[in-house]
Amino acid sequence: MKIQNSILLILLIFTTSCNPSEKKSQMIEGVLVHSVYFWLNNPESEDDRKVFEKAIKRLISTNKLAVKKHLGKPGNTAKRGVVDNSYDYCMILTFPTLEAQRLYQDDPTHLIFIDQAKHLWKKVTVYDSMKEPI
Repeated sequence: MKIQNSILLILLIFTTSCNPSEKKSQMIEGVLVHSVYFWLNNPESEDDRKVFEKAIKRLISTNKLAVKKHLGKPGNTAKRGVVDNSYDYCMILTFPTLEAQRLYQDDPTHLIFIDQAKHLWKKVTVYDSMKEPI
């Protein structure tokens, strides 16, 4: 009887703890989050966008210092006073250490990207944040 109760208890715990409909939020991997927002000179130019996207995708695919990478455009979210979706592209890279982010600044993949694409943007804004225990 004790064995049957133990087996039932284990099955109950297992089935209730493995609910696939529950998704847990995960922290972003990396100590430093490097968020870069680009405003293009000619955002309506399909040719400029193609050149920019080719250059930034090359950076993202070849740079080995970042642990996570994201490239996006403004989301089609509700207009609110706190939302700034005036940018054309957003790139987010996460780095395992502050030193890795420093090395990235002089990394050939980063410098090549700047050289190939700087003529395409009128403004770049960078937000760097360090992970803090929460």
